[in-house]
Amino acid sequence: MRLTPLALVALVSLAACSKPETAEAPQGVDVAAVAPAGLTLGDDGLPRMRAGLWEVVRTDDGEVETTRHCTGAEVDAEVREMLTRETPGCKTERAARPSGLKVHAVCEQAGGLKTDATITMTGSETAYDMTVGIYLVKADGSREGSDVTAKAKWIGACPAGVQPGEAVAG
Repeated sequence: MRLTPLALVALVSLAACSKPETAEAPQGVDVAAVAPAGLTLGDDGLPRMRAGLWEVVRTDDGEVETTRHCTGAEVDAEVREMLTRETPGCKTERAARPSGLKVHAVCEQAGGLKTDATITMTGSETAYDMTVGIYLVKADGSREGSDVTAKAKWIGACPAGVQPGEAVAG
């Protein structure tokens, strides 16, 4: 599946903190605290979205981009893999609550640098808001980076002949 640019950036930044996926829920995710309202979270504490046509309005540095793409069930596996991976040198915290999901990862890099990435997501299986903050923290503590936001909504079934992962014009 082709991820939206926002999701791709978020997932790649968190991939720096990686280990092979396991079938268990991520550490630190309180799955039992998740109420039916809000995001639909699986037993692993990660969001499930409705398959079909999605419209995503992404804002990055004041620039707004609207895209439409078809999403299928395989997206969940891709997102799950990226959001649950860890590696030595990274500290990842996850929280799933009725109000949404938050993943924060700080990873040690060469030369005293760190990457600091946070994804927050609220909504439901048919609409969500997501903020992704990606920062490079220098040895002196100064930070460079920015936040990107997205508002997405499920529009309906994918048009005939359009497969999950494909962009849709209009």
